Amino acid sequence: MNYQHMNHLINKFFQFLVLFNAAFFASSAMAWFFFIPGSLTNAIADAITGDEGFHCVARSVQVGDRIKTGTGPGIVKSLSGESSRCSTNLNKPIRALLIPAEELPASVAKPNDDNVPAVKEKASSNAQLELSDDWQQRPLMAGQDSKVIVLFAVNKTTNTALTLGTVKRSELGQIAVFAQTRQATLASNLTDAKLSPIESLHVGQLPAWRYTVTGNTKRGNQNSFTYMVTIYEGRDEVIIVNTWTSTVNFELQQAEMHKIENGLSGIAPP
Repeated sequence: MNYQHMNHLINKFFQFLVLFNAAFFASSAMAWFFFIPGSLTNAIADAITGDEGFHCVARSVQVGDRIKTGTGPGIVKSLSGESSRCSTNLNKPIRALLIPAEELPASVAKPNDDNVPAVKEKASSNAQLELSDDWQQRPLMAGQDSKVIVLFAVNKTTNTALTLGTVKRSELGQIAVFAQTRQATLASNLTDAKLSPIESLHVGQLPAWRYTVTGNTKRGNQNSFTYMVTIYEGRDEVIIVNTWTSTVNFELQQAEMHKIENGLSGIAPP
């Protein structure tokens, strides 16, 4: 966006403020209310911040990547970070500007690797969860492995949290054994841990294993939490969805946690 266009938008905004003040003080007997159009405020914000683009992409996407869109393949020209425009899709929170793939040869789509600083590897997945608007994505906390965890989100309304992780299927043997190991590892991080039997089930076409672990945290105020974990076996990746809440709240939220973990999609069956 050039400076002339940015100045034009800012001038429109200040013209609006002048009209608003004139209307507000024109009469003491009548209240006047004006609303700034959303398109104008968004355009002004973009002009100031330099953010651009109309697509939402995953955190793993980089400038120069080719991705599929509803109108055909596109190439990522720029990334503007997490945006409120993408807040409804927790799996794709990054705002991006795309150009049609036909406009740029594949040989020059990627920037020169010699000029690109090394970045920390991050996990990516095709898995999708259906979450209500109460869920908000959060940055990973200390101890959460960015090479495994794709999504960390919290729901302040229900006092619950979740993570979605992924492991390449080729890196694992029997998933039932993997589930036992994951349950034992989770329990080792708690005191007075109680482990449920591991349930074998199917979620859609995916074989899955589900268990709960209840125990007290070893640090801080040592509150008791209950974790519900479902592990799904896909053709190319194994997905781990972990939802948790305080133990006293678990009975109230258990049905919703089941609904979330039963709603996984986007993964090809084995």
